[in-house]
Amino acid sequence: MTKLTINDIQAYIMVYELRHISNAAVELHMSQSELSKRIRVVENELNIKLIDTYNKRHLQITPAGETFYHHALKMIRDYEAMMHDLAPERPTTRHQFKIGSVPISGQYNIAQKIASYDANQSDVELQLIEDEGNRVLQRLLAGEFQAAIIRDTQTQGLQPTEFQKQPLLSDELKIILPADHPLTRQKVIRVQDLVNVQIATLPPGSGVYEPIMTLFARQSLKPHVFFESTHIETLLGMLPGTNHVTFLFKQSVAPFMTDEFVMRSFAIPFMSQLNFVYPQRDGNQLMTNLIDYLMTNAKTATPANS
Repeated sequence: MTKLTINDIQAYIMVYELRHISNAAVELHMSQSELSKRIRVVENELNIKLIDTYNKRHLQITPAGETFYHHALKMIRDYEAMMHDLAPERPTTRHQFKIGSVPISGQYNIAQKIASYDANQSDVELQLIEDEGNRVLQRLLAGEFQAAIIRDTQTQGLQPTEFQKQPLLSDELKIILPADHPLTRQKVIRVQDLVNVQIATLPPGSGVYEPIMTLFARQSLKPHVFFESTHIETLLGMLPGTNHVTFLFKQSVAPFMTDEFVMRSFAIPFMSQLNFVYPQRDGNQLMTNLIDYLMTNAKTATPANS
């Protein structure tokens, strides 16, 4: 008989929160049949029905399912805390350690700090490799990277039973406008103010594109994206002499700001965390020491715990 695992518990949490087997399966990177099997394992272990699947389009949670959900959340939190506390006890077995990062390590002073930390490691060689966010995530999942530095919007599909996600810092998503743009007269800008404005943006997978789409969708609006580029300088170059805007995180765009541009906040500020992510079972003393070093020394827009 198959026994209940921590991954089965996480699978139940995802189904509970989405109320949809196929959507939950996508988030968990598994087939619907495998997910259904995991839910049956949980119910068999507990000897009670948690989910009523009579309506396939909208699952109903039983009273027992409600009770188990709250216990399941606590179990997952305890598991994460346990794996975090055990990581420093694991010895470092690798001699080369590759860390993937979205292209912001220079602006946040991360590359310099990793180089400084590496200089004091006699047995391990650290290597930081910048790539686009979706590629960093793919390479982490493929095992090419032992850790990654990516935004929280890019880590949502990573399950806490599989990956440790340690916040390093927080930054605010800003609206960048030409200095003579009419909207610069406003101290803050609503999403509705941008409905007829042409937008230049970083592409999908950047950690910027995704929250923009979400912010507009929440207002049942569609952004008018006319240009995408992976380069901040190129996006800013599209703005002078136009009514175009772009969206960038404050600290990442700061080195490129001149008097040609103005930075404004959303009416409800949007904050994002930069996370240090690694597979739970691979956490070791090197990783925890490096995270502590980065959190203590990295140049941050806003500390993650503020």
